[in-house]
Amino acid sequence: MIELINRDYPRGGIALPGMTAGSCLRKDFAFSEERSNAPGMLLAVSRVNEAVPLFLIEGIKRRIGSLASRKVAVLGLTFKRDTDDERDSLSPKLIRLIERELADVAVCDPHARAPTQPLDDAVTEADVVIVATNHSEFERPQALAQILSQASEGCLLVDPWNALGTAQVFLYAAEAAALAGAAAKPRDASTAEVPRAR
Repeated sequence: MIELINRDYPRGGIALPGMTAGSCLRKDFAFSEERSNAPGMLLAVSRVNEAVPLFLIEGIKRRIGSLASRKVAVLGLTFKRDTDDERDSLSPKLIRLIERELADVAVCDPHARAPTQPLDDAVTEADVVIVATNHSEFERPQALAQILSQASEGCLLVDPWNALGTAQVFLYAAEAAALAGAAAKPRDASTAEVPRAR
């Protein structure tokens, strides 16, 4: 539906669901609230939007329990796809909430000005991988393949943008591999089964 509405619209149209943020969003909420016929409605929408990081953390804990001493990879620091703009991004808020859970946080953002880790370092042995920004690098099939081959065996993928193409916000790596039509690369190639000729 969003794709249909936005087709051939020159200024971006309706945003995809996800960790939508940025200085324009905050400003536009304030201006719209002044002219709104339903005072408080946009403020309520803004509060829901600001609560997305907490929603994700609670969803993760419901699925895997405590995050203490677990590795969580956050993919994306900027507020907008393929830019280096971190103003009013929800990613720092998400990272703070993860750190409060005593987890080990690894951040990868190929566009951010702040130093972050490469994707392979960030996702290696990760118990949770969160796509916080829908950068084009994370939408490539190679990104999902890399996550599936390097993250921990029971890794939980959290993708509010559907950047990985699984159409689910919370999904275990094994389920993502099945949906992608390819099994995760075996951890130890010496124990992998070799197909026998018939």
